[in-house]
Amino acid sequence: MEFIENRWYPACLNEELDRQNPLPRKMLGRDLVVFRNASGKIGITEDRCCHRNVNLSLGYIDGEHIRCAYHGWAYDTEGTCVQIPSLPGDKPIPAVCRVRAYPSRQRYGITWVWIGEGTPAADTELPPMPEMDKWPRVYNYHIFEADLRLVAESLIDAYHINHVHRNSIGTFMGNLYAGQVDFNIRKGADWLSGTYLRENAGTFFEKFYFGFQPQITTHFGFWFPHTSKLDIAFPKRRMVIYELYYPVDEKRISMCQVTLWDNIFPTLPPFARWFMLRKSMRIVEEDLVFLENSRKVKEATGHTDLLVTPSDEVTFEFTRIWNANTRPNEDTAAE
Repeated sequence: MEFIENRWYPACLNEELDRQNPLPRKMLGRDLVVFRNASGKIGITEDRCCHRNVNLSLGYIDGEHIRCAYHGWAYDTEGTCVQIPSLPGDKPIPAVCRVRAYPSRQRYGITWVWIGEGTPAADTELPPMPEMDKWPRVYNYHIFEADLRLVAESLIDAYHINHVHRNSIGTFMGNLYAGQVDFNIRKGADWLSGTYLRENAGTFFEKFYFGFQPQITTHFGFWFPHTSKLDIAFPKRRMVIYELYYPVDEKRISMCQVTLWDNIFPTLPPFARWFMLRKSMRIVEEDLVFLENSRKVKEATGHTDLLVTPSDEVTFEFTRIWNANTRPNEDTAAE
């Protein structure tokens, strides 16, 4: 699996961090540790104590530092060793006693990490995710073997919903009776977004709660190389699903699915969380069957490309963006 470096990647949701336990992450073949110190500052370093090469994530957070559980060496958020308990007080800590630290930033309730050798440019943008700052959300993680490009494309693929999710989503998000969609697409060098309409085929009770409008507006988006979005807009209620994904190593992908909502069961927050988590878990489990299966078929048959037909307008534009950012010196036409 090709690693796409020199990009901001979502390391974790901020609610995953506490003031006691560091959080291990394996991203693009790198073992990292994420921690929040007593002052609230977040550090991301390689998950290694330079003393005896054990994982720092086995340690604990001690005030402003992360401390190795083997011999107690303490590191600051910049990866510098600031205390060696066994070192005499009149001896300086050698300059080589440090581990690599990675640039990080916080936005939308997410801690982002810069993966690569370069320095992030000042104007390097993150995907626009305003709902993450104001709506309730639930999330779930999955690690699986699949093709990264297919994972990225899956959430913005309108045509699979009627089939893959016929038993989970059912009529809740509308239906593509005609099997064809008129897409309104906007695109940039490394992103695309757009809208389309789905027929409101909900049950009477679904329509009573979500609205009797004949069509449901669906928004979608993709931001290279790690974020996809599906946004279902009812007249007075909204549901948004983000998928955040990256390679763990040469074979596996980690995907965090975040589901947010506005004005859905607002007087029953615990029920809303249960309902949304249950619904989102079932949806992603159905997707994983086909994402994992596609990789197995590709490995068995040698067919690795996406076949794009004239009806696959969104996939065509997605593939152009993907190729342009992964094969800059080659023809970027969709395959």
